[in-house]
Amino acid sequence: MTQIRPAKPQDVPAIAEVFIAAFADSVRHIAAGPGAATGLADLFSLALRAEPGCLMVAEDKGRVVGYLLSSADVRRLRRRAFWQGGWLRLLWRALTGAYGLTWRALAIVRRDKLSFLRGYKVAAEVHARVVSVGVLPNHQGRGIGRRLIEAGLRRLQACGCERVRLEVRPGNAPARRIYESFGFEAQGSYSDSQGEWLIMVKEVETAPDAP
Repeated sequence: MTQIRPAKPQDVPAIAEVFIAAFADSVRHIAAGPGAATGLADLFSLALRAEPGCLMVAEDKGRVVGYLLSSADVRRLRRRAFWQGGWLRLLWRALTGAYGLTWRALAIVRRDKLSFLRGYKVAAEVHARVVSVGVLPNHQGRGIGRRLIEAGLRRLQACGCERVRLEVRPGNAPARRIYESFGFEAQGSYSDSQGEWLIMVKEVETAPDAP
């Protein structure tokens, strides 16, 4: 039986490997090789330090086979990450070649970040966010992604979040069906270097004991 639980720091390398397997095309678009896993692990570690509890994992027979990254307030997460020095470490390691990024890849990252910020004006008042969810390809179709989303939404509800946002590729029909079954509705879109993102928002009933 697959167990859904909060991630621990030691899970981060395995989470990075799940991301690489689940989103292979996106990873190849930016970087390849061992540096990609290192960079992703650093990003997930940064998020976990800035917002403990933001990462959930699906574990099957002692192996991490899926993950979900969500934030109760992405603005606060970014601020904490900045003041903890995490962004500066990431930037330094990227510029010094630790992640195997070329100048072309860095330019793509910068362009995509600007596109994301423009897209963020859509439903900009929604600060809770499902940032990323991924499952190993050979474990997809077993309901693991749905269980991860359920767990993430319960946490956001317990944090007092009233609305939650996520982004999905319009052509990813299986993911869209899952999100729509949870009550997510399309609110707009934006595009990056790989194509269009659909922005979806869900109303969340606040938990009675939420802070």
